[in-house]
Amino acid sequence: MKFAVVGSGTMGHGIAEVLAIYGHQVKLIDISWDILNRAKQRMEESIRKFYEKGTVKEDPSVILSRIEMSTSYDVAKDIDFAIEAVPEILDLKRKVFQSLDEIAPKEAILATNTSSIPISEIAEFTSRKDKVIGMHFFNPPQIMKLVEVIPSKYTSEDTANKTVELARSLGKVPVKLRIEVPGFIGNRIFLRLMQEACREVESGEASIEEVDSCARNKIGLPMGIFELSDYVGLDIDVDLWENIVKRGTSDVPCKLFKEKVARKELGVKSGKGFYEYPGNKYLKVKLPATSKVDPARLLSLAVNEAAWLVENNIVKPSEVDDVMKYGYNFPKGLLEIADELGIDNILRNLEDIYNKGYSAYKPQDLLVKMVKEGKVGKKSGEGFYKYA
Repeated sequence: MKFAVVGSGTMGHGIAEVLAIYGHQVKLIDISWDILNRAKQRMEESIRKFYEKGTVKEDPSVILSRIEMSTSYDVAKDIDFAIEAVPEILDLKRKVFQSLDEIAPKEAILATNTSSIPISEIAEFTSRKDKVIGMHFFNPPQIMKLVEVIPSKYTSEDTANKTVELARSLGKVPVKLRIEVPGFIGNRIFLRLMQEACREVESGEASIEEVDSCARNKIGLPMGIFELSDYVGLDIDVDLWENIVKRGTSDVPCKLFKEKVARKELGVKSGKGFYEYPGNKYLKVKLPATSKVDPARLLSLAVNEAAWLVENNIVKPSEVDDVMKYGYNFPKGLLEIADELGIDNILRNLEDIYNKGYSAYKPQDLLVKMVKEGKVGKKSGEGFYKYA
């Protein structure tokens, strides 16, 4: 297949690299040769490392020969599939999709790697709304297995199926949403983790270090929640937060993140966020070995969000769990962990926080019903999953 990838930043050049490794011809498009040459250098370094480790068998120069770079959209005139990976600015995406729509063959699929902008809004920039879809890779695309596939209200079944098959053919784990929702799956749940972590600290229930110690040492997550937020970039976190909330998702009052951004303490990339990173390089944060934080409380809002997604038939429990395992490196799926902690414990924490005046914590009907029916997880033999 022939591809165009528009935008050669971290995500764009990573996606182009994956496509080329799997034998596809790629046209990588950006606004300047300086940017493209930097992308080429990064791709060369990355493919060379894969080759030295033996994960890629083909000579790196052969793989790179499949990537043609250009500052013009004209190279997209004979493609089968395009993936846009430019910054999260709607006006910028409008220009990209209008240009691709004009130049690419009418049967070509146009995908966006957006993490927060509704696909339907992007589809409306084109004359092929049925062929526009979300294809959200996780960072870095060369390594992370997850791809969220998001059909808009216009996307045809054929376009969705082809995109799922493409992701699978690239060695990825595709999770397809049945209905488009703001923030998709991963970002909605990540937002809920940040919000509860923030609420616990701002309300004086726990310190930042205690929250992260619980996440890492009790739940077994690879990073604490504040640590992961630093790693992603606090400006990106706040942008994601605001994008999802302004499109109708309930908010949890919290100033911690915005105050950090206002002080230009953006996390790893600025050398300081919730923790300090000398030389702007990520180092695993040292955390206390013990924590008073209850894992069922820390995960309660995220599990409630996952229950909402399941209840509204957007994804199945196993798909929620695939997102968290393959997109966020969770050792187990979020709902598997919820079953282990006990759905009754999750519900008790939600009710407690909801009664303190936090409306976002109103328990989902699904969780209430599960507890009423005695489906409280592993200890009862059934929760989100059945146990022998």
